[in-house]
This record gives sequence, C-alpha cells and structure tokens, in this order.
Amino acid sequence: MVEAESDLTSVVTSTVGNEVSASKSAENKALEQAVHAYTQDQSNYQTNTFDLNQDGLADAVVLLDGSEWCGSGGCTLLVFKGLANGRFQPHSKMTVSSTPIYALSTQTQGWHDLSVYTRGLGQVILKFNGKSYPSNPSLATKYTANLKQVGNTLLLPIVVE
Repeated sequence: MVEAESDLTSVVTSTVGNEVSASKSAENKALEQAVHAYTQDQSNYQTNTFDLNQDGLADAVVLLDGSEWCGSGGCTLLVFKGLANGRFQPHSKMTVSSTPIYALSTQTQGWHDLSVYTRGLGQVILKFNGKSYPSNPSLATKYTANLKQVGNTLLLPIVVE
C-alpha cells in the first residue's frame, strides 16, 4: 500500500511484509514505491543509495528520465531520506541535473555535499542548507576540484567493473 501527498514534506509509506527487511530487495521495493508515489507515474529513472546524512541509513539519489522530467538543461534529481522503518521520505528536488553525480567527502550541516553536472556550467557543488539541497543547480558554484579524489563517491551513473 502506498500513501503520499505530492509535496516534498510528505512521508511515503510502504508495506514490505510484516517486518522491515534490511535486504537490498526490500530497500529497492520501498524506494521504487516512493519514487512512483512521488512521480504519480511509471517514469524511468537511475538510482543509487548512500548514507548522505551519517545516520546509518541509506538515502537515495534518483535521476528521473523522460520528457516530463527532462529539458534542454538536464533532468530532475530527487533525494530521498532513508527512514528507520525501511521507507523513504522525499527530501530534495533539483532541476537541470545530469550525470555524473557524486557524493563529496565534504559536508554542510551534517549532509554530504553533492556534485552534479549541469549544462553550461559543468560540475557544480550542491550544499545542504539545513532544510534541503538547492533546487536549481544552474545557480550553484562550479566545482573545480578533482572529482576522483579520495573520499568522493560516484553515485550515478553506476559503473560495473
């Protein structure tokens, strides 16, 4: 069962059996339900999980795909906060985002900084403002350091070695 409001403050609920499972498949199912509850459709997307706020729970970055979510500057990027009950809560929405997307070693207000590619600027840095990540990466500061430095984690695209 999925219940959600369309705004970012709602909590997306999902039932995965009678117990919250720590397995990857339960996490994937809960995230899939959260994304579909948010988008209200069956949009394609890329996703990866990473503990962005150091609470011991996997958070998710979701790059939506399709004409409803993408324009000439990039696509919509969502961050979902992982909850202790295995569900995911919509946390931040950014427009004009493309891969590569990194979780940086640096943090702002307890959340890892993100770096996303945005057309016209290249890689930019998105810092958590205490409530969310900035909604428009094209207004963010260009990221000039080496993305492949120790401590930075490539989230998307997922590279299979």
